[in-house]
Amino acid sequence: MSDKTPQINDKVINIINNINLKSERLSITKFTEGDVEFNIKHEMNPEIMRYIRNPLPIEEIRKRTLARAKNWLGEEHEWALMAVRLKKSTEYIGMVCFSYESIENDTVEMGWRLGVEHHGKGYATEAAKCFLDHIKSEIKPHKVTAYCVAENTASSNIMKKLGMQQEGYLREFSKLRGKWFDEAVYGVILN
Repeated sequence: MSDKTPQINDKVINIINNINLKSERLSITKFTEGDVEFNIKHEMNPEIMRYIRNPLPIEEIRKRTLARAKNWLGEEHEWALMAVRLKKSTEYIGMVCFSYESIENDTVEMGWRLGVEHHGKGYATEAAKCFLDHIKSEIKPHKVTAYCVAENTASSNIMKKLGMQQEGYLREFSKLRGKWFDEAVYGVILN
């Protein structure tokens, strides 16, 4: 029996680090240092982050964002961030993200986040679908999962539009701003 930790192959690492996708209205590229200030602004906005995480000090956000702007190494639970921009203006509107939840089980997690002024325009669905289609065709994991606070119906509706099914409901799983929230788990099996 081998004690060797499962590893992501170099092809997958290269695919993630060189993402350059286009959809009808959006472009999606690997996060760079040029995207750091946009991300900090989003993470400092309590309305954007209300279902994601408690506020962090700006120094911590900057440190975490700078680390994610570097090349993705393909480690389990390491997040790779992709900047989402409007094609017409190149305006940064948010991000999609990717992480191996389990390398051994070939399961990845994806997520998304947009600035409040871009909510309700179909951009999150368009970005998530474009990114998921790329994951399906190029990375080919067995399964893709996504999580959201259960009351975040905007996010769970996107998951459903992506063909994901609700697989679980975790009671009082996330504590945000001193209050416990239930978490919904969605997934789609690709192969």
